[in-house]
Amino acid sequence: MREAHGSYYVLSLHVLGTSSAKPTRGRSVSGSYLTTPGGAVLIDCGEGMQERIAVHDRWLRQIGSEERTRLGRVRAVLLTHGHLDHCWGLLPMLHTMDKDGRTAPLAIHGPTSRAALNWVKEGHNEAPSLASGIHPGDLAIQFDWWRRHGGKEGTLRFDVEWHLHPLDDIDLDGIEILNLDGTQIHAFPTNHGVPSIAYRIRTPSTPGRFNIEDARESGLDEESIRDIAKDSDSDEHRGPRRPRRTLILSGDTTADVPSFNGSIGPVDVLVHEATFDDAHEKKASEYGHSTARQAAQVGMEMGARLVALNHFSSRFQDLSHLGDEASEVHPNCHLLEDGDRLQIQRDGMIRVDRRTTDAWVSILELE
Repeated sequence: MREAHGSYYVLSLHVLGTSSAKPTRGRSVSGSYLTTPGGAVLIDCGEGMQERIAVHDRWLRQIGSEERTRLGRVRAVLLTHGHLDHCWGLLPMLHTMDKDGRTAPLAIHGPTSRAALNWVKEGHNEAPSLASGIHPGDLAIQFDWWRRHGGKEGTLRFDVEWHLHPLDDIDLDGIEILNLDGTQIHAFPTNHGVPSIAYRIRTPSTPGRFNIEDARESGLDEESIRDIAKDSDSDEHRGPRRPRRTLILSGDTTADVPSFNGSIGPVDVLVHEATFDDAHEKKASEYGHSTARQAAQVGMEMGARLVALNHFSSRFQDLSHLGDEASEVHPNCHLLEDGDRLQIQRDGMIRVDRRTTDAWVSILELE
């Protein structure tokens, strides 16, 4: 994760979809590729995701970037909920991975309800009716369908680990669902009608900056200094350890999420949906969404240093007023675009780069 400018980033989010419900000109539906110290994960997987990833990866290669968005590097897929604009690209992507010769297992996580799990366990072959109290878009229903239509073990040449997390079992403190070599991923319930969760990705703390002059003054020879400098578990001749870095991705939700407060932090970046503007606040509530202003308020309540807004209604071509409304509440808000790269440095600097024809252009730096 070392770019030409020499900065080392522990979290690098490539945003590959910022539209809500349906694609629009210049905006695809939800899906992002996240590189962590423990490997890559996808957050949501709307239609056409494998093509978006491949196109972005080719562009990265063309500009000489050391980063890649390769499907083969993905260790897990994290689905926020079962609406099709967030998950309908998953099954085709699994088949693409298979055709590419993947052999490593893939973990797929998502929210559900106990009632939906029981429905599947009882062997129903159709989706439940709304009268059943089970949402037909529940991921338990969809996972069952995918398994029976080409996504099951044995059909693919790699193992798929299907992990469903009942909201009935998750309290305000969330649950750890995945640990990627020290990078912890927690799930927190959100409010969207269908079972939905937000993901908190938190890296481990890292050693402080090595002080070579201090090491030399202590009388160590150069070989010993090199050995100590390479030892990431040693705090000898180093400054204070760098704190963990934290990114939260909300998925689709209203703003009144009980766990979205100061106790979830500290938070470097909150990526939060901003489907509507102030004029459509009532509609946002009715459809389980948030306005840009509400998203900014959530960021204030949890102490996020940056609020990155996405998931914009197709009714808006010009999004500038959404940014204006959010900025009245939180001092650091950013409207994401498809292709943006959001990075968090181990020292805490946050950077957003925008994809142009042949290079990244830095549009935001926050220390």
